Amino acid sequence: MKAINLSRPVWLFLAAVLCLMSLLSRPVHAQNLQLKQIFTQLAATPVVRAQFEQQKKLASLNKTFVSKGTVLFSKSQGVIWNIQSPVKADLIVTPYKLVQKTQRTYSQIEIDKSPYGSVATMFLQLMSGNETALAKNFNIVSASYSPAQWNVALTPKSSLFKKLFVRVDAQGQRYVDRIILSEQANNTTTIRFSQQTTQPQTLTAEENALFQLAK
Repeated sequence: MKAINLSRPVWLFLAAVLCLMSLLSRPVHAQNLQLKQIFTQLAATPVVRAQFEQQKKLASLNKTFVSKGTVLFSKSQGVIWNIQSPVKADLIVTPYKLVQKTQRTYSQIEIDKSPYGSVATMFLQLMSGNETALAKNFNIVSASYSPAQWNVALTPKSSLFKKLFVRVDAQGQRYVDRIILSEQANNTTTIRFSQQTTQPQTLTAEENALFQLAK
């Protein structure tokens, strides 16, 4: 198998996955009551399915690129991003590998044999609720919670993520509804999630097969 040559669109999806994992994790000792309420609510669902739309705005080109598809988050397995447009591809993230699959191609990264392994390990730590990893890589700028709406603002601490973005803003109700990545060079990536559901909680045969590719 050849290793993934991570294109910019795929790398942006990995950055988005990282941010999503950080929001779906539950720190054991939240920094404040507002943050604890948010993480407690998000951590209550082991499986979440949703539609997503990603808008990537490049300031230098004054242009917006749009990607759409579905996402499956499973605490026990990982994440499947099913990109449906502008190209069709699956991006699977597990504790062991990152796999990119299209109708004609298949490539992978083994976590312990790639410079990207530390990134994958990091968002898997965040997914499992590792507060130390969250505190190591992000500053909590603000957090507010109500039953109707919550908001979290993060800024990166680590040099790795400072190269990618300068701030992360997330909003939601029961689930994550929107993530905004304010990036370097005034670029912005906005990911909107819709039609979120916890059903079915049992993975399909196709979903299990995709996760098996990344074992």
